Amino acid sequence: MKKDIEKALKEFLVDVRTTGEERKKGIPLITFVYKEEDKAVLLKALPLPLADIQPERDIPVGKELLYRVDFFREGEAKVSFGVLPAIKEPATFLTLLDNAIKTGDRKAGYQDLCDYLKFHNALCGLEALAEGELSLMGQIPENTGEDVAEENAARAGKSREAGAQDRYTFANTAYYREVLSYVQTGRDILNACPYGTPLPPFPDRSAFMAKWYRENGQGSL
Repeated sequence: MKKDIEKALKEFLVDVRTTGEERKKGIPLITFVYKEEDKAVLLKALPLPLADIQPERDIPVGKELLYRVDFFREGEAKVSFGVLPAIKEPATFLTLLDNAIKTGDRKAGYQDLCDYLKFHNALCGLEALAEGELSLMGQIPENTGEDVAEENAARAGKSREAGAQDRYTFANTAYYREVLSYVQTGRDILNACPYGTPLPPFPDRSAFMAKWYRENGQGSL
């Protein structure tokens, strides 16, 4: 048992080296260790959205949780460690971390890191939403105003309703691409800029759609 625990702890402490998509995007990676009967369970280098749901879904209540965060701050790779008290009831990692910090538990971590992870998790949620919407609409090529004009001419034989639906699809696609661009800009700011640098305003859907129709000569629907 002792050797198993020592092995898990050594892996917990070793540098995380991965070329995974999350790391390339700058998404924080979380590693967990907790004791399960006569062994230590290691959950290594999980991307933040997946790591966040582990304590709520897969880690038993009553377990003290060691965590490691691999992230970027001001362009440099950083590592932070913490210990969360025994889980009293299922909850997400960020909820447990936030609650422990607010009670003054110094072993749990620090508020700046918690806030940083919350921002990243929110961006991951927006990314998943945008990618899901784009997937539902299919692979729509990015169009310029000239492209739209050509397509409008080609659709001359279509019904007005079908043409309007096509225009809406192109506008909707452009909006969710803008959301993905916002997500990457947000990650770049969180990872490369000093703490406290504000993120740009989120692209308002109504304003974006209205502008798209004006610029592409379509008028509003």
